[in-house]
Amino acid sequence: MSEKLNVLFLCTGNSCRSQMAEGWTRHLRGDLIEAYSAGIETHGLNPNAVKVMAEVGVDISGHKSQHINEFKGVKLDAIVTVCGHAHETCPFFPSNCKVIHIGFDDPPKMAKELAQRGASEEAQLDCYRTIRDAIKAFVETLPEALGVVKEGDTQSENKDRIREQVRTRYAEIAQENGSCCGSGCCGATPSVSPDFSTRLGYTAAELSAVPGGANMGLGCGNPQAIAQMKPAEVVLDLGCGGGLDCFLAAKQVGAAGRVIGVDMTPEMIAKARENARKGDYTNVEFRLGEIEHLPVANDSVDVIISNCVINLSPAKEQVFREAYRVLRQNGRLAVSDVVAIAPLPDEVRQSMDAHCGCVAGAALVQEIEQMLHDAGFSEVSIGIKEESEQFIRDWFPKNGRENYVRSAVITAVK
Repeated sequence: MSEKLNVLFLCTGNSCRSQMAEGWTRHLRGDLIEAYSAGIETHGLNPNAVKVMAEVGVDISGHKSQHINEFKGVKLDAIVTVCGHAHETCPFFPSNCKVIHIGFDDPPKMAKELAQRGASEEAQLDCYRTIRDAIKAFVETLPEALGVVKEGDTQSENKDRIREQVRTRYAEIAQENGSCCGSGCCGATPSVSPDFSTRLGYTAAELSAVPGGANMGLGCGNPQAIAQMKPAEVVLDLGCGGGLDCFLAAKQVGAAGRVIGVDMTPEMIAKARENARKGDYTNVEFRLGEIEHLPVANDSVDVIISNCVINLSPAKEQVFREAYRVLRQNGRLAVSDVVAIAPLPDEVRQSMDAHCGCVAGAALVQEIEQMLHDAGFSEVSIGIKEESEQFIRDWFPKNGRENYVRSAVITAVK
C-alpha cells in the first residue's frame, strides 16, 4: 500500500475516547494510517485523558477538539465510532467510506460514578486507564479491522459481505425481540420457548432470574454452566446478544467480579444495556465491537464464554488469537458452538440463510482444534453433544443439515 489510509475517529464531544484513539493510532500505526478525530459536539481535551496517555508515552496535549463538519471536504477511507451511540447520532458518513462501530465506555461517566461513591482520584483515573488500554488493543489490529481489500482479493470481499449480512440479520432479530428461526437460526420458535432454552441446558431458575428480553433463543448450549466461574473473576462474552449469559455470569462472579459483553450489532448492544438497567446490574458492561478485533485490553480477562457465535465469524483464526491475547495466563475459554462433523455441501456453504443460521460457517472439529493450538492454547477439548441433532433439525426442517453439524462444548486454557 503506497498511500496512508485517512481514518477519522468519531465520538460525542471529541474530548476523550476519540482523542486517545487518534493518539494511539499515530503512535502505533502512523506508518499505515493518517489518523484524525472529531465529535458531533466539541468539549475540549479531557485533562485526565491527556494524563493517562502521557503515562504510556503518547502526547495528545497538542490535539484540538474538532467538529465533524470540519471534515466534510476531507477524503476519508474510514470512520470509526468509539462511543456507544455515535452510530445513532452522527449526521454525516461520507459516501464510499467504510464505517466501523466499536463502542467504548465513557471514562468521565465511570469516574463520576466512582466519585459519588467516595472513590479516590487514583481510582477514578483507573477508569481512563482501562479504556485507554482497550482502545490500544483495538488500534493494534486496526489495519485488519478496516478490511482494506486489494484489487482481486475476493476472499476479503467475501468475508466483509458475510460479516455485514450477519450484522444485518441480527439487527433485525434485536428489533423484533425474538429468535431468527423463521429463516433458519439458532433458536426454537419466534416466541423464544422456555422449553427450548431448558433443552439447551438452562434451568428454570436461571431463566426466571434474568430480565425479560435477555433470553432471545439464540444459543446452542449454556456456556456459563461449563466455565466454572469464581467470585471476583473477569468474564468476557463473545457475541453477547441481549445479555443472557452475561447476567448469569454476573451472579457467579459476584459484586467483586466483572462481566464484559461484546457484540458487533448496535441494536443488540442497546437491548443488552437496557436489560442491564432493568435488572440493575452494576458489574456488567456491554461494548460494541467485532470479536475478531476485541475492544478489550491484553491479559485482562479470566474467562471467555460464547454461545453459538464464533461459527458466524469468517475469520475464526483471528477470533481465537484475540481470545488468547485478552486472557490472563491460565485463563480459560468455555464456548458452546456449532461445529461440522462432516464436510458441508457447497450449496450449504454458499447459503447466507444457512450462514446466519449458525450452520454454513461451522468449521470441522479438527480444524477448530488446530486453530486453537495455533493461537497458543493448551488443554484443548471439543465435546460433541449428540442430543443437539434434534434441535438442529428443528432449525432447518427437512433440509438434512443435522447430518453435517452438531452443538459442541469447546474448552481450552492459555
